Amino acid sequence: MGGSAMGAEQALALAQLALQQARWTEAHAGFSEALRAMPRSPQVHHNLAVCQLALGQHALASRSAATAIALLPSLWQSRLILGKALQTLGQSEAADAAFAQLLELQPGNGDALLARAGLAINVFGLPLQAMQWVKPLLADPAHAQDAQLSTLMASLYDRDISASALSQAVMAFSRQHLRLPAGLLPPLPPSPPGRRPRVALISPLFGVSPVYFLTIAGWRHVAKGSDIVVLNRGHLADWATEQFKALATEWWDVQEMPAPDLAQRIHQADIDVLYDLGGWMDPVALKALSAKPARAMYKWVGGQSLTTGLETFDGWIGDEWQSPLALQHLYSEPLVNIPGGYASYTPAPYLPDAPVHKHSTPVIFSNPAKLSRGFLAWLAKQPGPKIFMHRQFQFERTRDNVLQVIGAANAEFVCPQSHREALAVLGRHEWMIDTFPYSSGLTAREAVAMGMKVKTFTGELFCERHSLHLKAN
Repeated sequence: MGGSAMGAEQALALAQLALQQARWTEAHAGFSEALRAMPRSPQVHHNLAVCQLALGQHALASRSAATAIALLPSLWQSRLILGKALQTLGQSEAADAAFAQLLELQPGNGDALLARAGLAINVFGLPLQAMQWVKPLLADPAHAQDAQLSTLMASLYDRDISASALSQAVMAFSRQHLRLPAGLLPPLPPSPPGRRPRVALISPLFGVSPVYFLTIAGWRHVAKGSDIVVLNRGHLADWATEQFKALATEWWDVQEMPAPDLAQRIHQADIDVLYDLGGWMDPVALKALSAKPARAMYKWVGGQSLTTGLETFDGWIGDEWQSPLALQHLYSEPLVNIPGGYASYTPAPYLPDAPVHKHSTPVIFSNPAKLSRGFLAWLAKQPGPKIFMHRQFQFERTRDNVLQVIGAANAEFVCPQSHREALAVLGRHEWMIDTFPYSSGLTAREAVAMGMKVKTFTGELFCERHSLHLKAN
């Protein structure tokens, strides 16, 4: 028994050292061994959950964290791990509940407030709620940067400041937080003469997303005379992902790579032209691009809501409707406007044919975060019922945000579970009503392709002008 206990203690000590050094596999093995001798140790279960989360074993992490909480309900750190694991598993309500329970034990916990804010924006479609949750953290040095970023991103959907003020705030944030040290990378030498150009694409959205539907035609053309290097920053894996892989000369999975390492990796790849297709969906990649690791760099579709605030881009790809030169003051990047439109739409292979007879009830098919106070107030004044369509309306709090303004008698909710299903429902209707200030990009093009009419609005930011091209054409 003494030898067994000593062995467990040694395994535990080695596991803790490995945990401190982020050697997750070794730490996991050590804690698993220690658990045999101390199966009711909440700390060992917790440490095991930390390792499992880092290793991408999210279901196991949720179980280990739940066991730690059952053994020691005051162990708030395990509730944080549980919430993160459940969030990755797509169990958003349960994840939010875990973070809320953590806040009961640790009021003002910055990690939990930021996590709830992220869910509020990206899952429940409640950007104003997100702003309120992170507001106390703006004065907290440990969390101010993330709180400021959450506030800026939520402000894209609903805000009380002007487009110019928001752009200036984003530029200031970028200058302060998205810069690698000057001189980190040496300048690249000229590209070898006669070599096929090496064109890099970086994004977390290589799948069924606007990045596919609005850029794939361009990449198929570019691939005829260039080598395509894909830097995959996300975890999408679907039929559209396979289309990108078919074009790629090289495919790199760099999801977890921090900004300095990512910049070095791109620099070593000897890239002639890099296109950022992630934008504000991936601030870590933007920070890496602040070192200008490629000979030329352009910002295009994907998180292209407003300026990145970087000066290292050689151009921001837009058009006369999306980013007229008169609005250059809203961008740190030089505007490069493409005649006829900044993107070409490639329909999904399952885009349904437009039916002859369409329903007259208008549809609002949009991320619920885009349902701003102003938009809902305008919509409430329009007579008759409306259909709100998005899978995020499965959540009661998301529906309630609409019902408080529109009223139950005038709102119907449809929750398609796939892009194919959403298009099938959308195409049966005559009208789609676009949102403001953040307008629909891909969805409006899909609606028009199915013979629908789109009620449009416009603003100043790039993400507020998507419908102008539809009206012009």
